[in-house]
Amino acid sequence: MTDYPVFPAIDKRPSVLILGGGPAGLTAGYELARSGRYSVMVIEKQKAWGGLARTLTHRGYRFDIGGHRWFTKNESLNKFLKSLLGDELRNTRRVSRIYLEGKFYDYPLKLGPALMTMGPVTAAKAGLDYLLTHVMERVSPRPVISMEDAYRKQFGNTLYRMFFKQYSEKVWGIDCSEASADWVDQRVKGMSIVTAVLDALIKSRTVASLIDEFVYPRKGIGRISERLAEEIESMGGITCQGWEAAGINTEEGRVKSVTARRENEEYEIPVDYLLSTIPLNEFCMMFDPPLPGGVLNSAGLLRFRDLITVNLVLSRPKMTDDTWIYIHDKDILLGRLHEPKNWSPEMVPDPYRTSVVAEYFCSRGDEIWRLSDQMLVDITSRDLATRMQFINLNQVEGGFVARHPNAYPFYDLDYRKNLGIVRPALKEISNLQVLGRSGLFRYNNMDHSIETGLLAARNLLGEKHDLDAVNMDAEYHEIIRRK
Repeated sequence: MTDYPVFPAIDKRPSVLILGGGPAGLTAGYELARSGRYSVMVIEKQKAWGGLARTLTHRGYRFDIGGHRWFTKNESLNKFLKSLLGDELRNTRRVSRIYLEGKFYDYPLKLGPALMTMGPVTAAKAGLDYLLTHVMERVSPRPVISMEDAYRKQFGNTLYRMFFKQYSEKVWGIDCSEASADWVDQRVKGMSIVTAVLDALIKSRTVASLIDEFVYPRKGIGRISERLAEEIESMGGITCQGWEAAGINTEEGRVKSVTARRENEEYEIPVDYLLSTIPLNEFCMMFDPPLPGGVLNSAGLLRFRDLITVNLVLSRPKMTDDTWIYIHDKDILLGRLHEPKNWSPEMVPDPYRTSVVAEYFCSRGDEIWRLSDQMLVDITSRDLATRMQFINLNQVEGGFVARHPNAYPFYDLDYRKNLGIVRPALKEISNLQVLGRSGLFRYNNMDHSIETGLLAARNLLGEKHDLDAVNMDAEYHEIIRRK
């Protein structure tokens, strides 16, 4: 890793500057450095690699930001990860549950346990709603515009209100009727109560099942990005932390240079090609000369949801057996929990202790974001102890808070229209590609982001790939087909 973002003067190869040191940007840098055809530089404003998929350390404990597991149906991506991390990878059993009004439900929903937990009356109503919804859809199809429309069509009204409405509104901060159906299509398309029934009752070659195991690095998901950065450096690439892009300087339809800033220092970096993974709305505001006014207006209307993680150390060997717990109750501010030790025992230094990460979905400046770090630690500890009764309050040995702006692209009802103005304008810049979750403004998983990094690099190596086509499967991403 170098201290200053400067390409070597003696390197006569075309230069590629990559903005953002998350999985997408670093994968692109790795693939280009490996080719030997480009001089590669990656700059990252944080002093750690991984972006939202980085691993934080505290007193020897390791905390992922929200928990990121590796699962993909693309076998070439699995091979890529195995070649990168080898025996650092382990298989982790998935145990995910929903916490709702003091009761637990398996997630994804499993038929038998869900029916028993709901009780016969609610279960019967859910089944009837589901059947009526599908009958009405055949008789009189309705347009699916909002998140509410999509969930009701897919699950029926009872299940929508029980398991999706409250949690979705906690995640996004608005009513489901004001959010786009596209998010549902991306995240749970093809998943329904029928899938859950078939997975529970029928074990045949033709029936889909839901994944119950995933791959995970032993020392946290951040190891993927750390290894990519190590490999880039070993192949002669340049990586810089603590620097952020402050200006994108263009001339005649091309990026000529990027202004990078660190505190009171600035460097202008001449580039032949630019790859950006930084948030699309912020990226559009950096151009000199500015992008056209209509493009800037649309970019300004693209929004992200922010995230706070509260990380606690507990003086007990284990809190739960879960990898994730989704907290649906409205009166509990936190949205999701994960226990790093359940992902890998190497995430904690002491087998007699454990740790927990609590996620708070929020927007900068709102009520949750304004809470002090100590208040967030106290609220989390109290809710775990008194509301959910997972721990005793005196078992909390300490904790810290991390704040993560621009965590999730926010799909409001107009986002597609605004994106349809911004993206074509950027494609007019001949030596620019945007990639990754934030750069594409697309709610990608980690495997999708890594795939966009590989494809962006291969575009520079002479291939032709449409990054917008990544993560366009017509099937729920956690469904697998038995062979």
